[in-house]
Amino acid sequence: MSDLMPDAHGSVETSSEPDLQSRLVIAHTDDLSVVTNVGLIFSFEAENDSQTFHKTGDQLPSKASSSQINDDGRVATEDEVRDLLHVVDRIPLRLWVACLAGILERFVWYGATSPLQNYLQNQPGGEVPGALGLGQAAASNIVNALILGSYITPIPAAFIADCWLGRYKTMIYAAIIESIGATILFATSLPAAIHGGAALPGVITACVLLAVGSGAFKTTVVPFIADQYDETDFRIQTQKTGEKVISSRELTITYIYNVFYWAVNIVGFFADSTPLLEKYVGFWLAYLIPCCCMWLALIPVFVGRNHFIRPSPTSNIMPEIVSALRRGIAGGFRMDAAKPDAQLERGRQVPWDDSFVEDIKRSLLTCRVLLLFPIHWLCYNQTFNNLISQAGQMVTYGIPNDMMKIAGAISGIIVAPIIQKGLYPFLTRKQVPFSPIARMTVGFAVLALSMVYTTVVQKLIYQTGPCYDAPLACPAAHDRTIPNQVSVFLQIPIYFGGALAEVFCLTTGTEYAYNHAPDSMKTLVQAIWLAMAGIGSCLALAFTPLTQDPHLVTMYAILSGLLGGATILLWVLFRHVDKIKDGSV
Repeated sequence: MSDLMPDAHGSVETSSEPDLQSRLVIAHTDDLSVVTNVGLIFSFEAENDSQTFHKTGDQLPSKASSSQINDDGRVATEDEVRDLLHVVDRIPLRLWVACLAGILERFVWYGATSPLQNYLQNQPGGEVPGALGLGQAAASNIVNALILGSYITPIPAAFIADCWLGRYKTMIYAAIIESIGATILFATSLPAAIHGGAALPGVITACVLLAVGSGAFKTTVVPFIADQYDETDFRIQTQKTGEKVISSRELTITYIYNVFYWAVNIVGFFADSTPLLEKYVGFWLAYLIPCCCMWLALIPVFVGRNHFIRPSPTSNIMPEIVSALRRGIAGGFRMDAAKPDAQLERGRQVPWDDSFVEDIKRSLLTCRVLLLFPIHWLCYNQTFNNLISQAGQMVTYGIPNDMMKIAGAISGIIVAPIIQKGLYPFLTRKQVPFSPIARMTVGFAVLALSMVYTTVVQKLIYQTGPCYDAPLACPAAHDRTIPNQVSVFLQIPIYFGGALAEVFCLTTGTEYAYNHAPDSMKTLVQAIWLAMAGIGSCLALAFTPLTQDPHLVTMYAILSGLLGGATILLWVLFRHVDKIKDGSV
């Protein structure tokens, strides 16, 4: 699901590929210093066993010489980096504490948004729960505006975090804002508040606060989590078997985000269960639980304040970035033209150095790869609105229609370890490269197929009675209580495809945005990555005339075509990007 642990030694092995684009693979089962189940098993025995490392040799590890033991922890040479196997490094406890805060916040987001479509769309008293009765189009617009706000907010939040408050303080203020929004949503969903007319202004106010709080929180917590791992060098380690390996920062960051998003799927599973409370108790209880959890999310943030690595905010670099970009455009769209020497030849002095321009080049290259993701988000975010409405047109067997999203969380919990334990090791053994661009392309393709299948399901609904292309709206529906006779379980493949797309696209995209951004621009690039989802929500607003019966088949068909075209473009335009080390822009 979109749009987020104990301390462990992550020694998950990877292929030692020449271009260092390693993938997580499964460790040997006879090596207790290795985590053997990515994101699922944290080996505490490994933490004890790996306190002492040993060097490969004929002697038993316990008889290793002092010089061999001292070899561990030193910075690796270039030859060692090239030739030795790369593994995940030890991960500090403070990092998992930061992850816990991010995971709780994601629970709040999913728990608050899961019932929202029904809350806004449907009248109370029908087969499908409701409160405000605004209709599908208006409800979808509000949900899309909420998602849009939560993904546009990261841009100004990134400036505040990097130039004024720092990531840690921005996280705290964002969490408080989101907590207030969740509290208002709960309070105005009480039956007395709904009957008193407070529900509509309350939900609008709550959506604004949730969008601002969630957007600011997630744009800071993602890089803040990685900040807690501060090792930057390749270092020698020796496994219990005596094999020398290299601890890799890039691989460790990949592992951290894999665990984080796997845990987000776990909480998404429980958060998507809130529609049960909505259906059988009321919206107020469905919103009470996220409200309480958001306040709880503040606890790990405050508890770890004296232990977190808290990078200080820097000066505002945006004016210099804009000025450098302007010089590069004037120089024929070449950023090298903005370097001090090139500008000096034209009689200008600039306040930046060559490394600053190189940082901008890296950021531009990273952002260029992300430009096709709004189409991906446009399709992926259907799970928050129109697919919920589609389920309401089908036979649900007593299951709340907005609980079908739980199929996505369950699929994510299952498929993520299978991909990490099965697919990646298999490709490694067969020496088949599977770079970030390739993974994202596969994710695009899987989601495109899911949208094709969604189109077929909607067509089947329109071809089935009693109301055919006007589900729940004909006299035979008996006051919206009898849906078209199509099983809601036909939606399961849609959510399964979405879970696969999340593993291949969203986790990889987050990792890509962090790893390829320069240190001074990580929050900004992360915000741009999140803003792609906001742009996707803007595009969704353009489809508003089609988000009603009998036009939904047309809408899903158009989305399928757009994402199919984006898949082709992603591969054609960027398949060589992973090979670029110092590309020019």
